[in-house]
Amino acid sequence: MRNPMSALVVAAALLVPGAARAAPPPKPALTTAIPMKKDGGVYVVPVSVNGAVTVDCIVDSGASDVNIPSRVFEQLLRSGSLGDGDMLGTRTYTLADGSTQRGRVVRIRALKVGGLVVKDVVASVGGAGASALLGQSFLERFSAWSLDNRHHALVLVGTPTAATLPPRPPAPHRQGPDDGGPMVAQTSNGHASHSEDERPSSPAHAAPNEGGLTAQDGGPH
Repeated sequence: MRNPMSALVVAAALLVPGAARAAPPPKPALTTAIPMKKDGGVYVVPVSVNGAVTVDCIVDSGASDVNIPSRVFEQLLRSGSLGDGDMLGTRTYTLADGSTQRGRVVRIRALKVGGLVVKDVVASVGGAGASALLGQSFLERFSAWSLDNRHHALVLVGTPTAATLPPRPPAPHRQGPDDGGPMVAQTSNGHASHSEDERPSSPAHAAPNEGGLTAQDGGPH
């Protein structure tokens, strides 16, 4: 005959706190540190664009989008790594002084920084003398980011989220170096210039986080 007391002892043991195995702690978010290098008084990060061109970018949280100079845009066109389907029309940018400029917008299929690849990144096309900027269209894809001044590194936390791209123009066409919408030369100090009729004679470098351009609307024009 079964002893009722033994059954009570077993039941009591099951109710003892800590008897059940505790849930494992959550895994820490992936943290990646990308070394920066000094170039002309500012720190830049080497960025691979569509696996075709590598450009040194200033990390600029004040810029709404990644910005690539027109020379990089032309290289991407010549290599075939940028096509009709990547043209996203134009976007109005607000400068630090309150004025606005419209600039050509493209989709970067793959932007590689360190060992991380972020797909479908919105980028504006600047003039020949514009600075290449790593703006919010890249940075906001991570759960957090920071600059490690001690080790001169860009620190990215988490894995990239999915992209939200603006709608494409209804009838895209092949755009060559001198075809298509205006270019806006984004710089990290908030200045811009059109490069359709004139091109700046020298690149403009500025320290990160000093303003930049803010996207006012994302629709094509």
